[in-house]
Amino acid sequence: MEINIGTKLIISGMTIEVVSDAGEKWETRNITTREIVFFDKSVLLNAVKLGKAEEVLE
Repeated sequence: MEINIGTKLIISGMTIEVVSDAGEKWETRNITTREIVFFDKSVLLNAVKLGKAEEVLE
């Protein structure tokens, strides 16, 4: 799976949207609380591969 800006994911009970690419991290927005959360790219990609996170299809 490729993660791009605008991709929505569910991880750890949060629904997040990737807002921008910040080098080694992605800046994401928690859709429910509107908080900004930074995720390491490798951590988020591994979570998707392991089934701990999944893409939200609209």
